[in-house]
Amino acid sequence: MEKSLTAPSQCLICLGSNTSSYWAMKGYQLVKCKDCNFVWDSFSPENLLTQYDKTYYINSNPKGGYANYNEGMRINRKTFSDRLKKIEKKHGKGVLLDVGCALGDCLMEAKKLGWKNTLGLEVSEYACKKAIKRSLNIKNGKLSKNTFPAESFDIVLYQDVLEHISDPFRELIKVKRVLKKGGLLFIVTPDIGGWWSKLLGSLWYHYKPVEHVSYFSKRSLKRVLLKAGFNNIEIQGTYHVLSVEYILNRLRYYSPFVFGGFLNIIKKTPIKNMSFKAYTGEIEAWAIK
Repeated sequence: MEKSLTAPSQCLICLGSNTSSYWAMKGYQLVKCKDCNFVWDSFSPENLLTQYDKTYYINSNPKGGYANYNEGMRINRKTFSDRLKKIEKKHGKGVLLDVGCALGDCLMEAKKLGWKNTLGLEVSEYACKKAIKRSLNIKNGKLSKNTFPAESFDIVLYQDVLEHISDPFRELIKVKRVLKKGGLLFIVTPDIGGWWSKLLGSLWYHYKPVEHVSYFSKRSLKRVLLKAGFNNIEIQGTYHVLSVEYILNRLRYYSPFVFGGFLNIIKKTPIKNMSFKAYTGEIEAWAIK
């Protein structure tokens, strides 16, 4: 049995003291709050931002980072397009901030859909440089009280970002500050309380040491949004539009020989670009300031 590190006595979200060690997988110890179900990595390195360099976007790891960002985004842009259409239908267009925008593919889709005033915020200097070359409005850095004036945006997106942040409550307080009154916060994050997590256990794809440090269920995500002062909160399962190539590339994590073999077979065929909607164990949250 692996030796446990001492778990913190207080939850970051609900401030409850009913916490315990949570072994996500061998060698990966997290902390779980038994009251609100929030799970977090309190033993991660202090500086998490150094990992988001070029190798985060282009690598051979089927689980870490993006593996091959450009290949994946050829199809995955459809996911962003679908989300933006839903946001427009439900909330209308407005001044949009995409936090953790990577190389700007969601902003590219927003342009195509006629969004006139969009901005991206990205911690990776490599990703920012690439996005700027695509004539996108991108700022390098993270959200702080000096990044933008108060009430600057109608809509703020956090797509696959909140799980990378070690203090999500403080982050949401910063988001609320830059949102206009009545503004929309849209979040996508892995669902640690979902059936994919329960079915796969320690093999759950979203367990990523160092990279993912905050894990939410529907319950804990609603709890932190309410605590940060958001209203009209809706949380539900969300889908991604994925290609066969992207799925096989990610499945190599479970069986490199089998799925790597299939990947090599379809790479030079039209099959690789076949796409469909898939619920992959994530949730989306809608919240109003």
